[in-house]
This record gives sequence, C-alpha cells and structure tokens, in this order.
Amino acid sequence: MHYIIDGYNVINSNDMFIASTLEGRRNKLIEFISVNRPHGSLRNSVTVVFDCKSKNPYESDGYNKSHYGSIEIIFSDGVVSADDIIAEIADNAKNPYEIIIVTNDKGIRRRTAPSGAKHESVEIFLSKGFKPKNAERASEAASIGVKEEINEEFEKLWLKKRSEK
Repeated sequence: MHYIIDGYNVINSNDMFIASTLEGRRNKLIEFISVNRPHGSLRNSVTVVFDCKSKNPYESDGYNKSHYGSIEIIFSDGVVSADDIIAEIADNAKNPYEIIIVTNDKGIRRRTAPSGAKHESVEIFLSKGFKPKNAERASEAASIGVKEEINEEFEKLWLKKRSEK
C-alpha cells in the first residue's frame, strides 16, 4: 500500500502537532509517522504532501521532493497545489487501488475517488499510530537495524582476532 498524506490537513486537525513554528509542526508529523508507523507494515510506502507559498524557479515539475528515512516529502511550488499533486499521484498510479489518501478534505476525496484510490480520515490514521502492534513493528524495525550493527561489530572483532593469530 502507498499512503499519501495531506500534510497540512493532518497537522491542522490535531493538537498533538502544536509547535511554535510551522516547520516544528511538520517535523512533529514526520516524527509521528516514522516512530508510530500508522501506515502499518514496513512494506507500505508513505508520501507526505505540503503546500508551499513561494515559487522556486529551480524546482521542477511543480514541486520538490526530499526524504526522511523511507518517508517521501513533497512541497508544492506555489503554483501547483498539494491537492493537485495528490490527485496527480492517484491518477497516474499503476495500481490506484493500492493507494490510501489520508485527508478530511472533501474536495480531495471527490477529486481522487474516480481513480480508485481509497480514502482514510485523519482520525483513523492517527489512531492506528497508537495501536500496540504498530509500536511493536516500529520496535522490530529499530531492533533489526541494531542487530545488524551488532553483527557487523562482532564480525570485525572476530576478523581482527583471527588476523592476530
């Protein structure tokens, strides 16, 4: 599944994303997604889309992309809106039935419904982030990385000891 998240719709709908700056609010959302995994499985991808008010002439395709871990973050360019980007992703998907759009915006829901994409309310999405099994999955993902680091460290120590003999 591919979760497409209407970023500002989510952060403006819940007090858990209150911060002194807009950047802080966005960071809280990204942190919530990466830590609590409301999108479930590690195989599910996540794209968070935000509007941007200023036009950057060096951006291409009407938006710019960045990543925070496995989370793709898209900022519109001020001409193309976040709604347009979300609709474009849904409309151009090879399998739109594997897309879940997280928003309470009825306009986006109406606009993307013909593509076949599914919709999930912000409240449902956020509530899944507090399910124990999602916390376990996030813990497992972290522990897999830690296990790999430990194994690499043991391998280095073992190879060092073997070379000293």
